[in-house]
Amino acid sequence: MEKIIKNIEPLIINYRRSLHRIPEPAYREEKTSLYITEILNEMGIKPKRIAGTGLIADIDTGKKGLNIAVRADMDALPVQEKTNLDFASEHEGYMHACGHDGHMAIVLGLALLILKAKEHFNGKIRLIFQPAEESPPEGGAKMMIEEGCLEGIDRILGFHITPDLYWNEISITPGTVMASADEFEIEIIGKGGHASAPEKTIDTILIASKVVQALSEIVPRYVSPLESAVITCGKIEGGYAFNVIPEIVKICGTVRTLNVEVQNLLEEKIKSIIPKLCETYSAQCNIKYILCYPMVINDATTCEYLRNVAYTIYEKEKVLTLKPMMGSEDFSFYLQKVKGCYIFFGGKENEQSYQLHSPYYSFSEKVLSRAVLFLGKAISNSIFWN
Repeated sequence: MEKIIKNIEPLIINYRRSLHRIPEPAYREEKTSLYITEILNEMGIKPKRIAGTGLIADIDTGKKGLNIAVRADMDALPVQEKTNLDFASEHEGYMHACGHDGHMAIVLGLALLILKAKEHFNGKIRLIFQPAEESPPEGGAKMMIEEGCLEGIDRILGFHITPDLYWNEISITPGTVMASADEFEIEIIGKGGHASAPEKTIDTILIASKVVQALSEIVPRYVSPLESAVITCGKIEGGYAFNVIPEIVKICGTVRTLNVEVQNLLEEKIKSIIPKLCETYSAQCNIKYILCYPMVINDATTCEYLRNVAYTIYEKEKVLTLKPMMGSEDFSFYLQKVKGCYIFFGGKENEQSYQLHSPYYSFSEKVLSRAVLFLGKAISNSIFWN
């Protein structure tokens, strides 16, 4: 396989760069979908379009083995790129700032590897190209599942390129690897008026500041320090002039946890504490709490098998077990239906690296062929997964 990988590496890099040029937001990945379809057709693979812009494509080896799906996410972010790459975004205001261009290129490279080394593979391999991973509360995974992307599948693999690891490192962690993610919107309703006479108003700006402080105090006061949980306010809307107290202020934020009981507790505390606080100031409030992505929980047996595969490719000390992350992923919905694993491939070239969602984010293209080799070796021995 290594020889094949070396020969197709320039193609894999070209896939990544071509996709990087055409970033598109959730549910609107039209050019992306068409590009992937064209590449698969050139390989002799006929993809099926589902869930809007999503694609599934099967490679049937004709031999007995587990049916394994590998998923790549397709959507980009509303970020203005500042990387100065030769293949930078051609779509103003959008960028592959989360590495999904690399994810798609890896799965396309995997397809090419399987076709060129088909005698080493068993069962059926399904390639899943999913839209709208960056679009909670629903996300694209639910739509793909509803339209049958997991039918007949025994195991599923997902992955992310991370700037927290070097390109020659990999993390495979059993159990919980990513947090659940919920959203909240708090609408504070008071009495507007002139800023020179706040005593004649119910000051929603002041109350909003108290609400933000109260939210920040919930975790340290109600959750054990041995648990992991975060409540963060990311958006406040209110006011239209420096000398006017507005009638309404909205606060939006997220709740992240690694424990369902803690998740339920935080929802209950937000819904009970904030109305009482607003009532203290004679204000009303409306709270919208939205359950988004569940925790990503890897199957332990699958992880054990994959770690053994990783030792044949990576140096032993480069096969890591990262602690759970407070980021979230709608790959969690697949893992609620089918056993599998979410893997982290390192993407860092050197110490100077930018985090995901940064306008400067990129990754070492050395990870692309390394990831294809790992996935290829893992899937080629699917008869041993049980």
